[in-house]
This record gives sequence, structure tokens and C-alpha cells, in this order.
Amino acid sequence: MRIALINPPWMYKRLYTHSIYPPYGVLMIATVLKKQGHEVHFIDANQREMDDAAIQEELGRINPEVLGITVFTDTFAFVERMGPWFRKNFPEGHLVLGGPLVSGAPKELLEAGKAQVAVVNDGFLSTPNLMEALEKKAPLAEVEGLMLRSDDGQFTDTGPAPIMDDMDALPEPDWSFLNVDAYLEGSHASYFKKKRLQRYLSIITTLGCPYRCTFCQVPYLFDGVRRRSPQSVADEIKGYQDKYQIESMYFRDDILFRPDQIATALGETVPGLKWSCLLRADMMKESTVQRMKDGGCAEIRVGLESGHDLVLEQANKKTAVEDNLKCIEVASKVGMELSGFMIVGLPGETEESLKTTERFVRDTGVRVSVHFPLPLPGTPLYNTGREEALITDPSALMRRFSEPQLPGTVLQPPAVNYTDLPGDVLVDWAMRIAEVGRGQDAPKATKGKAHADSPF
Repeated sequence: MRIALINPPWMYKRLYTHSIYPPYGVLMIATVLKKQGHEVHFIDANQREMDDAAIQEELGRINPEVLGITVFTDTFAFVERMGPWFRKNFPEGHLVLGGPLVSGAPKELLEAGKAQVAVVNDGFLSTPNLMEALEKKAPLAEVEGLMLRSDDGQFTDTGPAPIMDDMDALPEPDWSFLNVDAYLEGSHASYFKKKRLQRYLSIITTLGCPYRCTFCQVPYLFDGVRRRSPQSVADEIKGYQDKYQIESMYFRDDILFRPDQIATALGETVPGLKWSCLLRADMMKESTVQRMKDGGCAEIRVGLESGHDLVLEQANKKTAVEDNLKCIEVASKVGMELSGFMIVGLPGETEESLKTTERFVRDTGVRVSVHFPLPLPGTPLYNTGREEALITDPSALMRRFSEPQLPGTVLQPPAVNYTDLPGDVLVDWAMRIAEVGRGQDAPKATKGKAHADSPF
């Protein structure tokens, strides 16, 4: 079949760094479908900075039988626009949606895009099965892992997706779908250049998470935790070093499990490679961090979330302020650069907890980025919002996700307020903690009302 896959333009890319992250997940799906024998066209609209008209023009040239769109937090509005356009202009075509936002709210996304099929959760096996069924004109209801929408708006859940247990069985991604040089060259102007991470690509080594933080979607997208072997990861990176002369690697896992084993494999297979990753605070034992440094790790980023134990407890973080303090101490002792994430406005947040968090950041000197809670569909945070009528229109909420603020704009209150504090008070505290986390004088910095929600 002739398949077009779209990595949509990320609305956040000027604020965050999505524009310099290769779309690894959908790239893997493209690779699998190509090996299955399909004619696959990959439209990397994000890296190419394509608008709707340019995407539609390219789709006109491709004339796809199937259009697949991967949907992230801030691309809901893109699906609302592109889905109906495709159905109108390619009435015989099949519109398939996938990605994290689709897995959390498949019915809402199917309705928004007027799409026929959503691939829910792990798509490594269900997507090839879907394409085979479409090619053979077999009943899609027999393909596991889908949510189907009929033209009269009726939904059919085909059951849990089949699981690929052996992650090492996945093929190496086919980077010929992308303009790799554009990513490598783009990294020179990025945040990573400041950390001496140049000519880098990114990689994912695991799916799933055993923890159940209320604000995180990952544990609810994948069943359990599946890991690639450290040596297979190192071998893949070695191939990129030989082919693209990369100097650095960013691990996009929400938590890099087995960091000491991966560090050892990298040190032996690609000595001299610099890399960065995310860990939990309670994973940062001195011996682990030392081995990571010896294996080329240049920076660790940690979800600290709060400087107050009650907030951490209500978020089901399973770490305490003491763990946060210890991880900062370990990083300092080993000489590892560390940065953290803070969330202002989680359930249980009060002015006292915010004062405590500000004091934590100021006293430790840790560099942090500050965010508001994002109630992603499928998370306990989202479910709480629905149960307490804080979220009354899921589509309107997800549409707001597609309207990010840009650097230099005035920070708006959170989309959903889980506290008893007014939204403007949360904004003031977010600004204050963010500026302290940058090492600036907080009272002076908060006068400017610059954007707080920037990770770098």
C-alpha cells in the first residue's frame, strides 16, 4: 500500500527543543512498514517547518491510500484541520491516528479528525497488522489494538494491542526517511551545544514505567516495562557514529533504566561519546553516577517536581525531598551537571508548599525549569479533573494544548487549576521559582513577567 506518515509541526518547538529531536517513534513505525513491503512516504513537517498548504500539496503528489498522523500534546488542532481536509480530498483513503495523545483519548481524537482508525498504545505490531488488513480488505474489527470510528460516529474497541516483548527484535530505524544532516546541524544552535553535546541524535531504550506518578502518561500507555539490551543500544549508536560522525547522544526515555549498564556498554563500544539522560532522584547513587560519568554522561536531568513532601506524596511520586537533596549532593560530589524539573500547582499545593519549594531551589542552587501540571488524557491527574468537573470539555482542553506560549510572552494561568490558589498567584510563584532556578534575583526578575515554562 502507498502510505504517507506525518510528523506534524510542533507548536512548542520555539519554546522547547522538539524541533531538534528526530521523531524516533514514528520513524520506527515507518521502518517496520517499509520492511513489510509498503511504499512509505515520511513527511517530517516539523523539521521542514511546513504549513498546512505545503503538507497538503505534498499529499497531493503522493496520493496516499493511507494517511497516518502521529499526535502529540500540542498537535490536536493540526488533526482537527488536516483530518477533515484529507477525508474530503481523498474519500477512498484511510485516515489513521496514533501517538500518545491518541492513546489517552482515542474517541476524542477520532472525532476531531473525522478519522476512521486510531492505533492505541503500542503500535509496533498492531500497525503492520492493520495495514495488512486494509490491503486485504479484511475486517478491521479483527485487528487488536485499535479504536474504530464509523462514518455515523459509532466507536468499536478491538481490544488490547499485541505486545512486542523482545525490543531487540525491532529493526534499526531507517534514517533515510529523514534529513539527518538537518538534525545534526540544528543541534549546533541548541541547548545541547552549551553542554558540549554537538552532532547528536536521540534514541529510546525502553517502553513503559513501573511508577505511577499522577501527572505522567507513560505508565498508562504501555503494559509493564520492556527494555532493549544495553549492548544493542551501544551497537546502534556505534553505527550512527560511523555513518554520521555523531559526537553525542540524548536518551529520550522518560527514565533511563539500567544507566550503569548502559554507561558501561557505551564506554566500551563508543568511547568518547557524550550523552545526556533523565533519571529519578532515588536512582542517583554515587557509584551509579560515577559509572555514568566514566561512560561519557555529561548531564542528568531529574524530575524533582516539588520541595515539599506532601505535594510529592499526593503526586504518588514515591520520592521525598530527602531523595531530591541527596541526588543533588551526589551530582556535586561526582562532578556531574544536574538540572531539574519543578511543577507548580499540583494537587495539595499551597502558598506554604510553594515557599518551601522556592527555598529548596535557592538553598541547593539547583538549576530548574518550572511547569504547570498538564492533565494528559489517561492520567490520574486528568481523571481527577474530570471527576471534580475541573475539565468539562476534553476537546477544548486539548485544543488549548495546541496554543502554546512563546518566549517573551506573559505567562497565562494553568489550563486546569488543582489548587485553592488563584491562577495569577500560581503564575507569580512559577515566575519566582523559575528565576531562582536560573540563579537570578527573584523579586527583580518577576517584575518582567517573562515566560517561566521553559526547560532550558
